[in-house]
Amino acid sequence: MENKYQAAVKLQDLLISNSHAFHEALQLQKMKTCQELINDITAALSALAHVVENQDIQPCFDSFHAMLHNITWTVDKIIDQINDNQDEKALDLIEFQLIPFMTEWREDTYFWFLIYPDREKMNIYYETEFARNHKNNYENRGEKYLVSIFIPVYNKLEYTKKCLDSLYRYTDFEKYQCELILLNDGSTDETDIYFESLGIRKVLTLKENVKTMIFSLMYRVCQGKYAVFVNNDTILTSHWLDNLLACIKSDETIISVVPSTPNTSNLQSMTVRLTPENVQEEAKNHNKTNPLLWEERSRLMPVIALYDINKVNTIGFADRYFYTMEFWDDDFSFRARRAGYKQILCRDTWCYHFGSVSGGEDQVKHRTLENGRELFLRKHGVDAWGEGFCYDPYLGGHLESTMVYQPAEGKILGIDTGFGGDVRHIKNMLKRHEKYAEISLLLSDSSFENDFGPCKKSVFVSPSIFKIHNYVPQENFNYIYIGKDLSVYPCYEDLLTSCVNHLRENGILAFYIRNPYSITIKNEILEEKLLNDKDLITLINMNKVITFLQRMDLQLQLGALGTTEPPHVLRRDYTEHIERYLILCTKKTAINEDSHG
Repeated sequence: MENKYQAAVKLQDLLISNSHAFHEALQLQKMKTCQELINDITAALSALAHVVENQDIQPCFDSFHAMLHNITWTVDKIIDQINDNQDEKALDLIEFQLIPFMTEWREDTYFWFLIYPDREKMNIYYETEFARNHKNNYENRGEKYLVSIFIPVYNKLEYTKKCLDSLYRYTDFEKYQCELILLNDGSTDETDIYFESLGIRKVLTLKENVKTMIFSLMYRVCQGKYAVFVNNDTILTSHWLDNLLACIKSDETIISVVPSTPNTSNLQSMTVRLTPENVQEEAKNHNKTNPLLWEERSRLMPVIALYDINKVNTIGFADRYFYTMEFWDDDFSFRARRAGYKQILCRDTWCYHFGSVSGGEDQVKHRTLENGRELFLRKHGVDAWGEGFCYDPYLGGHLESTMVYQPAEGKILGIDTGFGGDVRHIKNMLKRHEKYAEISLLLSDSSFENDFGPCKKSVFVSPSIFKIHNYVPQENFNYIYIGKDLSVYPCYEDLLTSCVNHLRENGILAFYIRNPYSITIKNEILEEKLLNDKDLITLINMNKVITFLQRMDLQLQLGALGTTEPPHVLRRDYTEHIERYLILCTKKTAINEDSHG
């Protein structure tokens, strides 16, 4: 026997079918059929009004009733347009608003009430249904428009006007056959009046805010081959679209690209100080297509992002599970990465981002960042901001000066590098020096095996962290980077020996080691917290490691990073304030490689 939520989903399926029939009947001017369908739709909406009565069911209760209100308002608007003989506008409202609204509402009900929170059902849903249920279904996509640009707006009208002014000024709509899609997500200022004055065909209006659902709503109505998401707190610049399209078309494995913008996390900013006043002049001089400045990343922050819709259709776009509006983009990057797609930061393109204009208040008031991060951990079993989610600029800064000594073609070995941000960055830096490097991986945790997609040459997996030194690939490398702290490896001397034995002339071995005398370690000892995630750490004497490496005739460079909470009093000749050391080992002379084991 079906429960009331199964019955509700069936009724919503009927609503979607009736909405398509309504659109067809209006096209054919079958007005009697239109009236019958309107009556059926209105009756079904009335029947669904009280499906969710328990307000403790969050976020289901809010989204269900918000979408019911949005759809009811849309139906009333369509009726008014038909009565005013504005059939063309009514047809657009049915196709671009009513049907997508119905479809998203049905999926929302289905997920929250029939799938969530059953872990087994959720796994099956993500494996077999998610991408299909969120697919952009336009069969002739790309014929009329090459690029669909969509901009969601929630208040902040002054920023929206600046954004759209820059979009019109610096985007060649005819050259790239662009369509513009605007979404008003329940704004309470004069956004609706402004949108109406623009005369845009596709304007989606939500009377009540539905947060993450907006991304799927807009994605469903894109008729271009490519879709561009633009935050309304951004400013577009000259050649922004030329450059992004040049990048995404250059490689069949690229799913998304973003420009470099200030006030953006994930190290996507630029060293030049950009302001709203100087950005156009600076970008005019800078924005020239340059593949040497295209960086493959483990994840992207999409304040402005270009997507290949055919590829997005294979994995699905935004997941409503991230209802706080945070970490939906981390989730997309995670799924794209593990599906074998590349994500590129185009440093040859500068645009401007004001920074968290719409979402900043929620981040503080409702702890949306913390909540979103927890949702990501529940879904994927790993921390979105775990090892290798972004590259380490301290490591990169020290490695930059070594690039000049490397050959035109080389090899990189990443050992336990998590999501792979650092090894990708090493490859990106070499690329800027017009040098190519292929990546191999050695992992003690096979769950990260699919985080590198087409950028890797090969992956080797050790059955145990105790034996990882036995699985260093039988090749010679220009760079070997150990992603985990050296203290995690019980047989660290064997691991270092194997790594050194597989370095080329002028090759670099890089790793971090925790300072055993740091205030953090001392506090962990006091609190009996000598567990670093899943790994038991070993307290390693720095002098012992340095002596061990010097015996192998390595040239050493030592760096130090301070603790986030240094001791109140810094005692002379003590190193409590140092959290960990970075050690770079350069192989200047050939070493007998017979000791590999």
